[in-house]
Amino acid sequence: MQLLKVTTTPMKYELEIEPSRLEYKNDHIPSAEVNRSPSEMKIETKNASVRIDTYAARKSLGLLNTSDMFRKRAELCREHIMQKTREYVEDGAQMARIEDGVTIPEIMRQKIGTQPNSVTVFIPNTGADLTWDPPKVNVEYTKSELKYEWDSPKASLRYIPGKVRMKIVEYASVNIEYLGTPMYVPPSADPNQENKNPESAE
Repeated sequence: MQLLKVTTTPMKYELEIEPSRLEYKNDHIPSAEVNRSPSEMKIETKNASVRIDTYAARKSLGLLNTSDMFRKRAELCREHIMQKTREYVEDGAQMARIEDGVTIPEIMRQKIGTQPNSVTVFIPNTGADLTWDPPKVNVEYTKSELKYEWDSPKASLRYIPGKVRMKIVEYASVNIEYLGTPMYVPPSADPNQENKNPESAE
């Protein structure tokens, strides 16, 4: 026969869990400054150039520059001196033949009767000197460009750890109940001892 009745009540509790989180704080809106340089095209053109040099033609007409004029005069003087020297030598050679019947009037007559050689020429005897440079086109193109200058904000990060809270609603308990009668020591103290032992009373 079971004399003890044991009743247990478990503990009741509640858990409050707050998870960890990461807070990002930024009070500044990022902005950017845009600088744009437009495209540009440069075109340089150089027209054709023609150079006409007519000095050779003018020179054939006797229109000389200063250096050529002095050079021509010096050449003419040298030729004139050589010609006169040759004539004087020829005249002296003819005069040396007087004993052969050659007279001075005859020598002068021969000199007067001598006709200069004639030559037909066309002037100007040369054309103009033409030189030219072709036209040129130089194209330089610079493409447009965009430059961004960012105003980057400084953000702050904060880590908040998680939390666990336990709330005890009811504590655990153990209840022991005795189902039998009380035990007296000594047994003679039991007031119901006579009723329990009728044989001993007789």
